[in-house]
Amino acid sequence: MKCYNKPILLFVMIFILITMSIGCTGSIPTIPGITDPNPTVNPDNSTVSYVKVSSSSSTIKINQSQQLVVKGYNSDDEWVILDKSKVKSWDWSVIGQCYNCVVEFVNLSPKSGSLTTTFSSGVTGTFYIVAYYQENPGDEYITDYTEVKVTE
Repeated sequence: MKCYNKPILLFVMIFILITMSIGCTGSIPTIPGITDPNPTVNPDNSTVSYVKVSSSSSTIKINQSQQLVVKGYNSDDEWVILDKSKVKSWDWSVIGQCYNCVVEFVNLSPKSGSLTTTFSSGVTGTFYIVAYYQENPGDEYITDYTEVKVTE
């Protein structure tokens, strides 16, 4: 083997060693860095008719974090600015499992006052994450949910 191949081989071996020790299932948010998911300007009709909860992936691995975002739309299906203080609650439910059996393994943060939340679970299952938005005090909640499957 010639001398100029040794540094390349050493680099490849170090890279493989690092990849094997760290792995590919680290706790990296799926939607990194979204702090304000609002549009820059409001349309003329800025009354919120419905909200949509979304994430970039519907499946995550155990202990992996997933950022979820709520966006508001008017009756013309135009994206409108939401007031984060009117997000009264983020909540979750699980399908096919006892809620009390998995509650200590599930993390949802923050639980209110934010247009984004981060979900993670230490157990497998199908989870529904819901956002409750209230435009004015006394109004009905405007809600939407998304499904997140947690796998091994």
